[in-house]
Amino acid sequence: MTAPRRTALTAAVLASWALFLALVWVLGQYKDAITAEDLVLGAMPLFGSWEWRLDVELLVPIGVGVLLIAVLPVISARGRWRAVAAAAALGGIAFSLALALAHSHPLTWQDLDNHYGSRIHVVDDAGGFGPFLRQYTDVQLTDVYPVHLQSHPPGLVLFFWAAAKIGLEGLVFQNAVIMLAAGAGIAAALAIGRDVAGERLARRAAPFLVVVPAAFWHNNADIVFAGVTLAAVACLVLATNRTGARAVAFTAAGGLLAGAALMLSFSAVLLALPFLVVAVRRRRWDVLLGGGALAAAVVLAPLLWGYWWLEGLQVTRVRYYAGVASVRGYWYFLVANPAVYALALGPAIAVALARLRDRRMWIVVGSCLAAVAIADLSGMSSSETERIWQPFMPLTLLAGCALDRPRAWLTLQLAVAVALAAALRVHW
Repeated sequence: MTAPRRTALTAAVLASWALFLALVWVLGQYKDAITAEDLVLGAMPLFGSWEWRLDVELLVPIGVGVLLIAVLPVISARGRWRAVAAAAALGGIAFSLALALAHSHPLTWQDLDNHYGSRIHVVDDAGGFGPFLRQYTDVQLTDVYPVHLQSHPPGLVLFFWAAAKIGLEGLVFQNAVIMLAAGAGIAAALAIGRDVAGERLARRAAPFLVVVPAAFWHNNADIVFAGVTLAAVACLVLATNRTGARAVAFTAAGGLLAGAALMLSFSAVLLALPFLVVAVRRRRWDVLLGGGALAAAVVLAPLLWGYWWLEGLQVTRVRYYAGVASVRGYWYFLVANPAVYALALGPAIAVALARLRDRRMWIVVGSCLAAVAIADLSGMSSSETERIWQPFMPLTLLAGCALDRPRAWLTLQLAVAVALAAALRVHW
């Protein structure tokens, strides 16, 4: 592509990105005005409220972001691969924490505790592990559980319940789990990109998984879902490119993690799509069947205590449409959800998607975008996709490998992230 054509394409994509967001915002104001019920979206189409605050705390993400923009491209280009993955994971944690420190919402650090950590008593209230699982789908349709427990499998609350039994509890532990999951998601996405598209492109993409507006929303349970699910996909993808004991080990780890991911979030099943595409393309039916069997075993195990995953999904759908989804509707968010996703990814990734030509990387990015499209069409995400679709974002961010002059694009990403921190008040 010639330089003038590339410049024209870049300008057109950036203008389209901004126009798309503006159009969705205008339509959102209209929808809010004509809807009698409360949509519970003070920053339509985002969750939260608009409240500009230029505090000194904003210097923290600015400083961390500038440092990352300075060093990550160098490490990505020259460091050993393990150093690149570690730097990206640690950099992602640092940037997420920096943006969290810039939040002015008093509940920023308490979201996981409010929805899960402080709710572990429901397990003992039900009579313990077995009775809790046996009653779970019945209680989902009542107001006994908070909305997050009503909308997800019981895996995460059981994790925190078990952790508390050995003394691991409280805000520090809960936020450490989130940050570890954020770092794991970045490392897993890079491993997938490297295995499918090659190390050169994975190295080029690495900084774009770190300095990204999506990091503003890295204080919630969906980051835990993302970390576990992407780790599962990474293990299974790596297994398709190996033989012998290593293939068996990666298949076993990936299958067990996939089962765990499904017990955390129903939407984790959609991230099977990138793995399925890779496994079929490489004709690794052994990994496909072995990993699938282990994942199924994990999901079926709770049947011993009376919990059936598919019944939980059906009950969740009934509860969802009986709640806020009945007010928010379908058609507006069919368009608004991708706009919010585009905002979370940032303008640089919009340009990167337009420039990406490598077919191997498109296998990963394209299959992930197909999963996003399925999630959107399902109608199970009436807004809040800046949080709910976090598990899909790292794989889409791999498109950043198509961008030259990374520091300029990363600076643009940083500007959007800091603007969100300055303007949007949200507890996650």
